[in-house]
Amino acid sequence: MQSIDRIIAILESISIFAEGLGIAELHRSSSLPKSTLHRILTGLMKQGYVMQNEDNKKYRLGPSFLILGANYLYQNDLRKIARPYLKKLGQELNETVFLAVFQNELVICIDTYEVSRNNVTYFVRPGRVMPFNTTAAAKVLLAYQKEKVIKKLVVPKNMVKNTEKSIIDPNLFIEHLKETKEKGYSICKEEMEEGVMAIAAPIWDIKSRAVGSVAIVGPLNRIENLEKKIIKDIKKTAYLISCEMGYNPEKLKMYSIF
Repeated sequence: MQSIDRIIAILESISIFAEGLGIAELHRSSSLPKSTLHRILTGLMKQGYVMQNEDNKKYRLGPSFLILGANYLYQNDLRKIARPYLKKLGQELNETVFLAVFQNELVICIDTYEVSRNNVTYFVRPGRVMPFNTTAAAKVLLAYQKEKVIKKLVVPKNMVKNTEKSIIDPNLFIEHLKETKEKGYSICKEEMEEGVMAIAAPIWDIKSRAVGSVAIVGPLNRIENLEKKIIKDIKKTAYLISCEMGYNPEKLKMYSIF
């Protein structure tokens, strides 16, 4: 195993566990000699990418990743383009709006515009991985992926059950994705959390690939009461972002947004 592969394997193992991992656990997961692990971890700690808990001696990700993450978000073209549209949509509908992307076979929230209300609001943390089968943002992105990608990802281990309305049967979920693709948007009613509803639409890039999604989330009663307006507004928002990403609507006849 090359040095860079060893480092990445160690960091990925540590990142999975919030409480961190000890040398013995890292040795079992990586099969690397403990002396090698000590050497690599010492170097990572010096650079701030790993920190060690003095009480239990377990290793966790360090603050340097916050700097890298912040730089990544700043440099991400989609995020910079989408930000004013998220703000505008959030202010108009007075609900939380967020942006998600499909990367490395995961759907991840990369930006959120949160409104200030006296009553119930929801916040989606940037960096959060969205479950494929219980979030509108993930479903609408997965619906437009290649068939082989869908078959690879829509498997029992990825079908989480958050509520009684979560679709956990892979075959039923694939049919649901087909319906989502036909409509051009996705709706989740209490599939992630009881009393919560979300609506999402895809963002297209210059090659007509679904690379992101715009989603709105809020209490079921509020979102449901404005469902038709929200669908129209969120599709229009996603379309405008797509155009700034270089999307040519003549190349892909999706749906009417006006």
